[in-house]
Amino acid sequence: MKRLLTFLTLSLLAGCASNPTVPENNITPVLTHTGGQTLGDSASIYWFTSQQNRPVSLADRVMASDYGDYRTDYRWRDGKLREIKREGKQFDEQQIKPFSLHVRYDTLGNAVFQRYTLGDELIPLSSDQLQQLVQEAKHGTDVVKQQRKDDQSLVQGFWKQGQFYRCADQRPLKVNFSPELPDYVQQQLLEHQQDGYMAVIGQIRRGTLTAAALLLLNDNQPTCLAAPVLLTN
Repeated sequence: MKRLLTFLTLSLLAGCASNPTVPENNITPVLTHTGGQTLGDSASIYWFTSQQNRPVSLADRVMASDYGDYRTDYRWRDGKLREIKREGKQFDEQQIKPFSLHVRYDTLGNAVFQRYTLGDELIPLSSDQLQQLVQEAKHGTDVVKQQRKDDQSLVQGFWKQGQFYRCADQRPLKVNFSPELPDYVQQQLLEHQQDGYMAVIGQIRRGTLTAAALLLLNDNQPTCLAAPVLLTN
């Protein structure tokens, strides 16, 4: 019986574009940029690395409320997506089950290896699901690229007695939201300002964080989120 991955439908999908061949240059620096977005009840955080304007890797963490969560590691080679590995928990048959998937693609984009497990079951992925994984990789990179153009990035930190401290360096920041948060979200924010974790998309200028989007807000996040590493070189 055909099974579909719940989380493969959480992201807004974009079409795939080809990348021109660019000679490898080890002297060219590898750049890392962060981003994120919300879609319904899910929040996605991205870490994207590129070299010579070509993707090298993308890592994500997706939190989908009662439907579970997952983390993914994507790798490119010579501008082509070659490998994806994902681990997490997924809602299936009225319960949360662990799942994992691992896919390798050849230079033509064909999946030459795939393994998807849900609970104790080994399930084949359909061609549509394999293509959707490729589209999710493209979408994640597009999100970060656009936010970079807008001079925005991921900012994580912790509230302590009404003051927000950035994860990167524990720097205290004044926080503004533009556009303003809805009233019910404002109330949630007030409830977490004594002791809570927050992740937003925004920019920092002169000690002020101007947040364009609230990604995560909770009181049970012990440390700042880091990019998952599921694939080895």
